[in-house]
Amino acid sequence: MSNLTVLSRHLLILLLLLLIAPHIAWAESADWPDADGTRFSGKPVGVFGSLALFHTSAPVLKRVPLRVLSPEDCRRFYRASADRPDRADRWIDAKSLATQDLVDSTLRLDYQYRKLVPADLSLVPEPELLIVFSGHGNLPGSWLMVNNVGPNYRRIQSVYPGLTCGVYYGLAQSVYDHENMAIVGWMPWLVTKYTRQGRMPALRRLGSNPPTALFAVLTRDGEPLILARPTDLNVVRNSVDELTELLWASHPQNNRAWTDRAHYGRAVRPLQFASSSTGPELIGNPLRADGLRQRGISRVQARLEIDADGKVTTVTLLPGSTVPEKMAGQLAEVLRRSGVFLSAIDHGQPVASTYDYVLEVPAASPQAEADAAWLDRSMRGEVPLRDWLLLTSVPVNQKEFDDIQSVGSDGKVIMRALEVSSAKISRASQLSAFHTDFFSELGADSVQPKIGQTQAIDGHTLTWRAVKALDGLVDLKAGQESPTEYCIGYAWAEIELSTGTPAWLGIGSDDGMKAWLNGELVCDRWQHNVSHLDDTVVPLKLKAGKNHLLLKVQNITRDWNFVARLRFRDR
Repeated sequence: MSNLTVLSRHLLILLLLLLIAPHIAWAESADWPDADGTRFSGKPVGVFGSLALFHTSAPVLKRVPLRVLSPEDCRRFYRASADRPDRADRWIDAKSLATQDLVDSTLRLDYQYRKLVPADLSLVPEPELLIVFSGHGNLPGSWLMVNNVGPNYRRIQSVYPGLTCGVYYGLAQSVYDHENMAIVGWMPWLVTKYTRQGRMPALRRLGSNPPTALFAVLTRDGEPLILARPTDLNVVRNSVDELTELLWASHPQNNRAWTDRAHYGRAVRPLQFASSSTGPELIGNPLRADGLRQRGISRVQARLEIDADGKVTTVTLLPGSTVPEKMAGQLAEVLRRSGVFLSAIDHGQPVASTYDYVLEVPAASPQAEADAAWLDRSMRGEVPLRDWLLLTSVPVNQKEFDDIQSVGSDGKVIMRALEVSSAKISRASQLSAFHTDFFSELGADSVQPKIGQTQAIDGHTLTWRAVKALDGLVDLKAGQESPTEYCIGYAWAEIELSTGTPAWLGIGSDDGMKAWLNGELVCDRWQHNVSHLDDTVVPLKLKAGKNHLLLKVQNITRDWNFVARLRFRDR
């Protein structure tokens, strides 16, 4: 080989190294700071809300708050993950690995006809996260997972519309068994087409041998963020809480995340728009719908002047606003001082600009507000409801259960309320019917029982007994010899706090349930149902000192239990 040929080859290799050197540096520079001050090796994947996601040797992605990264680390992270496809406005246009696999390969449940029909993914945006339920009807943990995640899944869809989507990836041995579980379980999420599952590598790799039920949360690229085997209710509860904690990183009202997102945005937007332009971006909105509603404000429309540093310099309320004149100045000042923006960028340079701000205040919805509060992971305390006193069981005539009003889209059977009075039916029926109670004359707060205390009801002498909840679940049948079908029981717990605070009770029951806090009726659900984790969220106000929670749970047949937990605002 001639010296010229050798020299040419060396020059070619040197030229290739120079061309790809930046990419090698970005890909191989795997040393990153962690939140605790240590450093780790990882490969950048992408950003979710206020979190940077990394591949490491762990089975799930590592999450690091964006504020931990220096501005140079932010830019390095952005370059290393820049080839990730953008999230599509329409799911059918998705380019990400996992979500793309599901196009034309999913079904949804038609509740009216109770059958599976093709899902139309042209009507929804590509989700940022996939919540995957893997299992089948005879696989342990499958029903536990499906039943207990369902209520929180519906809540998440309401609070975070379009951000996530659930998918059932079945492990059954036939199309019939696969689809039957989806129908029997009234699944509110998508169901994979059984014959297409072999073409879904991102979901297929979640499988195990032997197969086991699995709860997984994946990025739209199919990278796992949460993996859990639903062996018991505690695992399911912790998995749901981890999911809501993860989603909180993207919630627009999470002001702790504003700093992270603004820090990252200021570092990388000049790179993102190095050869183009973009307007300012609102990172943190300081106005809250509930606060505005209380002040009679239904719409805010304003023009904001924003400087090159992202600071709001001037706020002008526009005629479209419905703001009382005496509050206009105060509201404008809140927007000016507390709004968090990223500045406009023109070919890599931050520039001053204007931003048209519009906020429509929705009508009040106590249940929607309770659901949102339940998923709010800031300043949250939790009271473990472990110790209960039970009083069981009061027989009820079967006919009082047989008047069905309707069947809901989620499969719940809604019973008609019974009108009862001493003039129409016997005292025995009054005392045992769902809508009357043995303590009605003295009030619910008069019920403050002790272990072993007896209570006479309609000729029956019952005794209060102590039980402990298992993972929040209380079995009213356990240790009971008296009838447990077509009957009523009571459960009582005491909650003691040093200060009063707003609180939320997450509760599910088998079957109908009433709840009183300190003698006030706070929940009344007359239905035939199984106990689901956090099935209903009930807003409460706990007072300083001792609070008394009384539940009345009515059973039809088979299981008889409830599951409950209590969260409060910890300021």
